Amino acid sequence: MSEQDQASGLRKWASLQRQQQQAEGTVDVAAAEHVPEDTAPLLAPALATVEEPAAMTPPKPKIPLIVVGLPGSGAPQVNKVKARLGQWSRLGRSWAGDPDDWDIRIAMAETSDLAQLRDQYSRWALWISSDADTFAGMFGTLRQLHERGGPRRLLALHEPHLPRQGLLDNLRQAADYYLNMELLVLAR
Repeated sequence: MSEQDQASGLRKWASLQRQQQQAEGTVDVAAAEHVPEDTAPLLAPALATVEEPAAMTPPKPKIPLIVVGLPGSGAPQVNKVKARLGQWSRLGRSWAGDPDDWDIRIAMAETSDLAQLRDQYSRWALWISSDADTFAGMFGTLRQLHERGGPRRLLALHEPHLPRQGLLDNLRQAADYYLNMELLVLAR
């Protein structure tokens, strides 16, 4: 509302007050006085409240997580990883947080710039499937990471029904013994 509109509104209100008092037979001098234009800005803050827009908080930066061991890349693979992080979050793992807080990046162990990626990103994971040939495939991926200067520490991302005994422990022990790599396997 502009200042002129506010002054005009005040004049109309004063005029209405005068008319009501004249109808009753008494005239209040103060109410009958004309409201000067220069006092309207002094009254404006009390009469009109201006709402300021809510402060916009900048978006929270996403946490990059480089995942190796997935066949191919794209949205379906990223969704697999996010689903697993969501399961851990629901199990009370506070570090997993909201799966949408993660910037999931799929990398191939064969990539030539693996050492540069390792220097750039600190969080790495190995996706472990549960098919019959998993051990050989995953150990081969770990060996390529080792040979190409990849990370020495990775989180084991695996399907929830995969038991720790057997495949997961064997991979963890082989990575440690043969490649001097740490594969972090989380217990349920």
